[in-house]
Amino acid sequence: MIFLMFLVGFGLWFTAAIMLCKRIPRWLGATKHGAVVSVLLFPVVLAAPVADELIGRWQFNRLCEREAVVTLSPDWGNVKRARERDIPIVTLDGYFIRILSQRVEYIDIDTGKNFLTNQAFHADGGFLAYRIGLGLGTSTACWPKDVNQIYRQANLDELIKQGKTK
Repeated sequence: MIFLMFLVGFGLWFTAAIMLCKRIPRWLGATKHGAVVSVLLFPVVLAAPVADELIGRWQFNRLCEREAVVTLSPDWGNVKRARERDIPIVTLDGYFIRILSQRVEYIDIDTGKNFLTNQAFHADGGFLAYRIGLGLGTSTACWPKDVNQIYRQANLDELIKQGKTK
């Protein structure tokens, strides 16, 4: 059923894109090369509803490659008890799609210092997926590739258990 709705929507937009591309040169006053302008505009107009998704996903992937990291302090071996610090999830500005930043920090209870930080990002999609709801509630997340390995290395579960018992 969803596929049929997609086909109908695409067919309507395809038809609208053709009609718009025929009219835009006249609106711009391009009478001499109107056909060439129409042909060149067609891919742009056709991709316009998903352009924010394409650009936004590219931005999201670059952000993930650059900033989705886990950091372990050099003195992490001295930590005996830990707790997670609550940090609110923040919406990042300056991107084509809504991107949320999730920072997770673990604190050494005895010293009060941060010894492990994990930075992750979440994206819901562009205008069609997020605002209109065609993404059907799905989102994409990126976490550091080695986060689970570092959690095991630091024995984080045990440190948190020790933090709750005292």
